[in-house]
Amino acid sequence: MTVKKIWMTGSTSRKSRYAWRTMGGIFGIVALMLLLVAGGVLLMFQAGLPREAFSLILCLGVTVLGTWLGLRLGKRTAQDGTVFVLTAEGKLYGLQAADLAGSARNVLAYAEGTLRTQALLRKLEEKPFLPAAADEIRRVETIREHRTEYVVRCRVRRPGGHSALRTFFVAGDVEDADRLLQELERRQSWENDLEPKENLNPLGILLSAAALAILVVLCVLSHPAQAQLPQVIYFPCLAGAVGTFGVMVYFILRQHRGE
Repeated sequence: MTVKKIWMTGSTSRKSRYAWRTMGGIFGIVALMLLLVAGGVLLMFQAGLPREAFSLILCLGVTVLGTWLGLRLGKRTAQDGTVFVLTAEGKLYGLQAADLAGSARNVLAYAEGTLRTQALLRKLEEKPFLPAAADEIRRVETIREHRTEYVVRCRVRRPGGHSALRTFFVAGDVEDADRLLQELERRQSWENDLEPKENLNPLGILLSAAALAILVVLCVLSHPAQAQLPQVIYFPCLAGAVGTFGVMVYFILRQHRGE
């Protein structure tokens, strides 16, 4: 099919640095967390701080910071790897190029996937074409506007012919973003406004946050530094807190993506 218009994150006048930004961000976050842990342990010994209490605070702080940085990197990676293609026939396609790296089972395979993604994005920049893996956007379910992006939930037809729901990210620096949004809005069904689906994400966030708070309190009270509760429940509660934190993040991401 003849390509009429293509939308990509950033300026198409420069080569994509998808792989370097993604892998650099991952290793940067890991290095920062290791540095904070090492620095915190060194400070604890030099300043004579209470080991049990300080270790707990350091662990929680580094975990929260690493999760926040990882989510920001993941959002930017998703934006950088999203491409929209409008054909001369008026069909709109979406491509999540980041899927080329997302199914990797180890670090080396993931790095190779990011390089393949970067190569594809550079080819699209040099000479726009319709990738074989692109999904045809048949109907737009929701368009959510955020501070730096739009999150678009779509019903698409996959290359194999079957229907599926996909989420695409429209970054704020996409060139001619207004026209892309117009194309997306044209495919938005008015039936979605009449019968909105029940959103259970806020309830999931509330319940997981409450459970997390309870488990953190139990961890603190059962910690050897406090010894208000039996120490035997400390590690089970700590493991439960980590798992509950992951569940809460999951619901927050679903709410952000409009799923």
